[in-house]
Amino acid sequence: MSQHEECVPLLRGRLLAMLYALGAALVLVPIFLVRVPCLGDYLNHLARIHVLTTIGGSPALRKFYDPHWQIVPYFGMDVPVALLAQFMGIYTAGRIFVAACVLMPAAAAASLQLAVHRRVGAMPLLGLALGYNFVLALGFLNYLFSAGLAVMLFAAWLATDGWARWRRAALFAPLALLLDLSHIMAFAAYGIMVAATAFWDALRPGNRSSRERLLDLAAAGTQAAGPAALTLLTFGNETFGTAKITHFGTIQDRVGALLSPVYFPGGSGLTLLGFIAVYVLGFFAARPLRLAPVVKPALLATIVAACVAPHMLLNIWGTDLRLPLIAAIVFLGAIAPRPRLGRPLMLAFGCAFTLLLCMRVRDATILLRGLDRQVAAMRQLVTALPLGSRVLLVDGPVDAPGRLAPLGIIEHMALVATIDRDAFMPTLFVDNTPLHLLPAMRNASSPAVNPLTLDQLWDGYRRRAPVGKLPTYREGGQMYWLGWPQKFDFVLLTHFGASPGPLPPDLHQVAGNGVANLYRISN
Repeated sequence: MSQHEECVPLLRGRLLAMLYALGAALVLVPIFLVRVPCLGDYLNHLARIHVLTTIGGSPALRKFYDPHWQIVPYFGMDVPVALLAQFMGIYTAGRIFVAACVLMPAAAAASLQLAVHRRVGAMPLLGLALGYNFVLALGFLNYLFSAGLAVMLFAAWLATDGWARWRRAALFAPLALLLDLSHIMAFAAYGIMVAATAFWDALRPGNRSSRERLLDLAAAGTQAAGPAALTLLTFGNETFGTAKITHFGTIQDRVGALLSPVYFPGGSGLTLLGFIAVYVLGFFAARPLRLAPVVKPALLATIVAACVAPHMLLNIWGTDLRLPLIAAIVFLGAIAPRPRLGRPLMLAFGCAFTLLLCMRVRDATILLRGLDRQVAAMRQLVTALPLGSRVLLVDGPVDAPGRLAPLGIIEHMALVATIDRDAFMPTLFVDNTPLHLLPAMRNASSPAVNPLTLDQLWDGYRRRAPVGKLPTYREGGQMYWLGWPQKFDFVLLTHFGASPGPLPPDLHQVAGNGVANLYRISN
């Protein structure tokens, strides 16, 4: 081989590494241009981690919460951010974790491609476009990070196919349990992929006996033992309410879930249509793109499961949003590093994708910077709170001119009051987490609670809380707002520039701005 021929692969490798580095830097621009990313549940999780990491030195927080590091299948964000927070501020630690989540789809696709093709090409770069998706917008970051880990663990499972079955099972059983501890639904996705691969392998014709096929299935199935035991131990917790409702949602819910990997709020319709086109072209190009045969059963099983997953499963909302992203990641990872599409077509595809990625980054930057300014206004407002205040959160008019995103993305913005002022907020996620409420505060909160509406604020003012158990509403939540003047010190009302209208006379405004007003409760 000539010196020129030896240099070509090296140059290609350096070019590819440069493309990955530039792509990663590009998609992280929106995250590092803001101080506090406002992404759905993210600030709620961040507030809980703040409580867990600082309660030992906060008498105010000890009045409300009891940290209890029980084993639960939702540690995907708590552990890494809590560890990072020991060396930096909680907001910085959270932002680094968000950045990792944005890069996870591309990293997971590259790991799968390396496992099945023994090299990494340019196709996982398309995973950078999946970094800004609806799951991220809703703040399901503990799942999003864990979903990437699920694909990486599946890649490792495929890469060790030649190992002795029980040696392989002994290694992956504890790793599967750790994945389950990270997020139960990420383990479910991993289980679907491994089960599909194992059954397909068992059904293939060959020289193996029936006994060997059953032993292979048993070895793969041992990975489910630990997670199954953990599920039995934690099932029945009331973080998501007590009604245990399951329903499949509407056709609109289903279509929205299937498009969730490429949909990010605030973007233009042109960007979404462009990514849909990439989806469709990628599907029809699957044959020349040469999908790895070993991945096809897992990919098909994941797609089928994504199509039939319920919209709400045992009160866990948005379960249908989880698998489409994993299916998209697995598809990218299964493609051969050198697709046979021809250089002109690949160049055109690459240019179109780069343009779409730049449009997505622009849209995400505009939205997140706008929301960051509103979070900054909220943080300025809550400086008027005394440390350890009990704060009732109310969401004002839905047609407010300053609303930049749907309620599901901005409803936890006020949780900065817990991070900055150690305030008690009834919307904080507790119980089926390492954080519990003290008994005295249980009637001032509810599982999976949202901010109050103005009608509920008036209802709670006119009706006193009954002695004993509170009435329930929705999917097993409790009417924690009944008799709120006796339970809370302040009301924080987000209005985003709209007039909230008449309010109960016991509220006296102490601060306000274009995002929210803060009222002291006199009783």
